[in-house]
Amino acid sequence: MKQLTITLYLTVAALLASSSSHASDEKIGVIANHPAPSPSGQELVFSADFDGPASLWISALDGSRLRKISPPSSTASANHDVAPAWSPDGRLIAYASIVSKSETSDIWVVQANGAYPLKLTANGAYNSSPVWSPDGRKIAFVADKADGKGIWTMNADGTQQTKLVNSSGYQSDPSFSPAGDQIVFSRYENGASTLMIVNVNGTGLRALTTGIFNDWHPNWGTRGILFSSNRGTNPDERRIWSIQPDGSGLRKVGDIGGSDPVWLPDGRIVLSDAGITSKALSAISIFDPATGTQRVVVDVQGYLTPIDIRPGKPANRINPKSMGKIKVAILSTRTFDATKSVGQSSITFGRTGSENSLVDCSKKFKDVNGDGRPDLTCRFSLRHAGFQAGNTVGVLRFNDTTRGIPYEGRDTITAALEDDPDDFKEED
Repeated sequence: MKQLTITLYLTVAALLASSSSHASDEKIGVIANHPAPSPSGQELVFSADFDGPASLWISALDGSRLRKISPPSSTASANHDVAPAWSPDGRLIAYASIVSKSETSDIWVVQANGAYPLKLTANGAYNSSPVWSPDGRKIAFVADKADGKGIWTMNADGTQQTKLVNSSGYQSDPSFSPAGDQIVFSRYENGASTLMIVNVNGTGLRALTTGIFNDWHPNWGTRGILFSSNRGTNPDERRIWSIQPDGSGLRKVGDIGGSDPVWLPDGRIVLSDAGITSKALSAISIFDPATGTQRVVVDVQGYLTPIDIRPGKPANRINPKSMGKIKVAILSTRTFDATKSVGQSSITFGRTGSENSLVDCSKKFKDVNGDGRPDLTCRFSLRHAGFQAGNTVGVLRFNDTTRGIPYEGRDTITAALEDDPDDFKEED
């Protein structure tokens, strides 16, 4: 199961990247999940692979002021930092760091500003899903060890690691009760996932939900227990549900899809969702049960911005030996305004996307693709773009001035050494 967990995460990321019409061997960010609000409810920490392996990011509740807090060593070693959880005092964040080449994962804590990362587990197992007790003294987590896949607890400094639940099936996603005296978790067995509750001393294990369903990602708040489930008419869809700790009040929370639901202090729900938008594999949104409204705050695929090389020239033919210039349009979308958010000084374009080939950008904005939104068109030096005969993809990168996030766009090209027919001329 631990290998399955690693494989699922990495495979899903690679699958969506390869589904892009401009995919290449280079992986770009496509996933954001496991959102966790700060104790104040004003910020979110989540996992996303915007710029490489999955890392920890913090943003304001509306998605602004985005910053990365994963230790640099995690990215350098190609670890994947996932499943963050904020300590009750707001100072620390616990998370799981997956060693992608070794079938292991350890629980770490890091200060909310990214300083002083500390590894809490070193048992050679697959440790995941850390969650804090309400008093901040304990961390519950899942450990997949040789003697079973169970729920464990430990002190906040990593000492006194104690097995709490070890039964048949696969245990996942623990969450403390508001009083700190019980833990709810998901147990997968015989083709179904059931929510279970256990006392923090390991006694009183009982099933909370029943039926041949997949009930996942429970979050225990003062308003009850949220979870994601395929209950309902379509077993392939995952919706958000809630239930009371005594088993009463089972209901679907609006007609919304997604996973990783977490209560905000004001009663709204933050969640990750595969397919909230037309482009995103996994976006983070906030749902208000009182009004039935849902707002996307992190649209992952927005960071894979569309571009159009040589607008109006579908063949996108390029002569690598040309000394001329080439036009590339950065296209605006529903969630991204290229005319306002592109940091022009950060734009690079070429064979790998890191080439400093920018000449200038037009101050006159035109709707290049006919969608009613003005786009930004820039010119690049082919001599500095580094294209070679046989290249099939052009890559453009820049930083978003409003959120500080790196963007990347790709478009197909035909790079060949040819004579100079009309449709092969580069713009001057």
